[in-house]
Amino acid sequence: MALAAGFAAMHYVVALHLQRDDGISATTTGLIVLAFPLGMGLAGPIGGRLADRWGARPVAVTGATLTAAGLLLLVPLGDGWSPWQVAWRLAVAGVGMGLNGGPTQALVMSTAPSDRIATVGSTVQLARSLGFTLGPALATAAWGPGGAPTAGLALAATAACLAVPLLALPGRRPAPLPEQTVTAHH
Repeated sequence: MALAAGFAAMHYVVALHLQRDDGISATTTGLIVLAFPLGMGLAGPIGGRLADRWGARPVAVTGATLTAAGLLLLVPLGDGWSPWQVAWRLAVAGVGMGLNGGPTQALVMSTAPSDRIATVGSTVQLARSLGFTLGPALATAAWGPGGAPTAGLALAATAACLAVPLLALPGRRPAPLPEQTVTAHH
């Protein structure tokens, strides 16, 4: 939820800042913001392969760290930044999200008891959706009327930074199922 909130808050604040404060067209803003999903799309398959090799948790944490770093690099977003200055920071955050997505899902699903896999998968999607909803709302509240976009971006970066230690903490394993006794009927 924390990464989704940071991701959604960042997209909202960056798009508004570029159009409203820097006077960049919606088309150019859309092209700049595409750096994030481009980074995600390129890094996603790599994240899966790395997780297969080194485990889901280290790759998920690395991805969350890169996402947080990319968002932290956006915090000082100022007037007059070139599209390239914004895009490469978005790309770093997007690469992080791409590395994080699949391994995080695998990490969560691997801790679920077999009879709860659907519930756990649904809960992950609910948390993501809540993050996507809360991120822009909290960024708007932080930005405030007449305020600087840095407050909204700081909130986005803080949310992403919060995800790093949460992912790094060892998860709980489900209790082993009691052995079933098999009786033979003669």
